[in-house]
Amino acid sequence: MDEGSLSLPPFTGHDEKSQRNYHLALRGNSLNPMIDAATPLLGMVMRLSTMNSQTMPEHLFAQVVTDVQAVEQLLQEQGYEPGVIISFRYILCTFIDEAALGNGWSNKNEWIKQSLLVHFHNEAWGGEKVFILLERLIREPKRYQDLLEFLWICFSLGFRGRYKVAAQDQGEFEQIYRRLYHVLHKLRGDAPFPLLHQDKKTQGGRYQLISRLTVKHIFCGGVVVLALFYLFYLLRLDSQTQDILHQLNKLLR
Repeated sequence: MDEGSLSLPPFTGHDEKSQRNYHLALRGNSLNPMIDAATPLLGMVMRLSTMNSQTMPEHLFAQVVTDVQAVEQLLQEQGYEPGVIISFRYILCTFIDEAALGNGWSNKNEWIKQSLLVHFHNEAWGGEKVFILLERLIREPKRYQDLLEFLWICFSLGFRGRYKVAAQDQGEFEQIYRRLYHVLHKLRGDAPFPLLHQDKKTQGGRYQLISRLTVKHIFCGGVVVLALFYLFYLLRLDSQTQDILHQLNKLLR
C-alpha cells in the first residue's frame, strides 16, 4: 500500500459508484504534517459514515489497521516523539471506532469482534481517556501543538468521546472545544484585531472623554467589545471548520 494514500477494496453494491476503488490522496497544505498523514483516514470516516453495513467494503477493518500502521510509520520518519505517536494513534483509533459503532459498521464487519483500540492498545473504550490526555497535552501546548490541532480536527468532524451519550453535558463539551480553539489560536498568533496603543505624548490630545462618562458606561462598553471579540472567534471557528470539511469533500469526489 502506498503510504501517501488510502485505498479501499471495491464495494459489494451493484451501482457504479459502489464498484469504485476509493483512493484518497494526501494533501500537503493542512495545519501540520500529522493532519496531512491522517487525512485519508479522516476522509474514509466521512465517506463511509453515509453508508450502511450492507455496502461496507469487505475486510474493511484489516484495511484500516494497515493504514493506521502506515501513518504511524510515516510520523516516525518525520521525527515525532514516540509518546506523541502513541497518543495520536490512540485518538485516531478512538475516533474511528466511535464512528464505526455509531453508524452501524460493526453489524457486518470485524468491528463487532474487535475494535481498533483493542487491536492497538488492548482497551475497549477510549472516550474518557482522550479527554484526560487532552488535559495533559494542553499543559504544554507548544510542545504538543500538532497533536492538539489534530484532536481539534477530530472534534470538528464529530468526535465526542464521553460526551457522545451524555446529551446533558454538551455545554461542557462546547467549553472544552472552544478552550482548545483559543489555545491554538494563541499559539498561531493570529490576533483578530490590532490593539490601539496610546503614547504618553498624546494623552493631552484634543480627543477627550466627556466628563459624564461613568463606570457603568465603561463596563457596558467593555461588555460590547468582549461580545464582538467572541462573535469574531465564533465566525472564524466556523469558517475554519467549513474549510476543513470542504477540503476533505474535494478528496472524496
